[in-house]
Amino acid sequence: MEQINIIFFLLASFFGIEDSKIAADKTTVTINPKTKEIVIVQEHIFTFIQTEKDTAIALAQWEKIANWKVNNIPWAKELESFPSKGAIINSVNGELQTHITLTYTNENDLRAMGIWYNKEKNQFSINEIPRDHTTSETGKIEGNYWVFNGNSAFSFTTEPFVDLPTDYKKFKHPITEILK
Repeated sequence: MEQINIIFFLLASFFGIEDSKIAADKTTVTINPKTKEIVIVQEHIFTFIQTEKDTAIALAQWEKIANWKVNNIPWAKELESFPSKGAIINSVNGELQTHITLTYTNENDLRAMGIWYNKEKNQFSINEIPRDHTTSETGKIEGNYWVFNGNSAFSFTTEPFVDLPTDYKKFKHPITEILK
């Protein structure tokens, strides 16, 4: 199995920033095979802060990402084959959301994000990982995989921090709290 380097709920993974301190409680991924477009919406952006050093790292990462165009921050090398890439940060009800839009030319490019394409069946699939709390109205679980029809747009939502142990919850802070 291939190593997945782009993690949907880790914002910095799209920019090749290692040891990401910034994550999303809820991430919705929508893929349109006809237009070859991917839209990733990350909601409830947060960071884990245990030390002052963690705060400094999170702030530095956020500054790079929030101003990626101005800072000329490159996208992750795994996304080099994607011809169009964009990221927008919005404030919704006092919380920050990111909207990442990518286009691709070849279905195999999606492997960097853990999405596989079966040409014979015209289906896309992702691993079903119970702790990620993945849901979808357009896909179905078959064995250890979520499977999606390749003829139409599909989406899935992941909420990997739903079962966060109590000991870690005290370190979780909305990014807006850190930016004050």
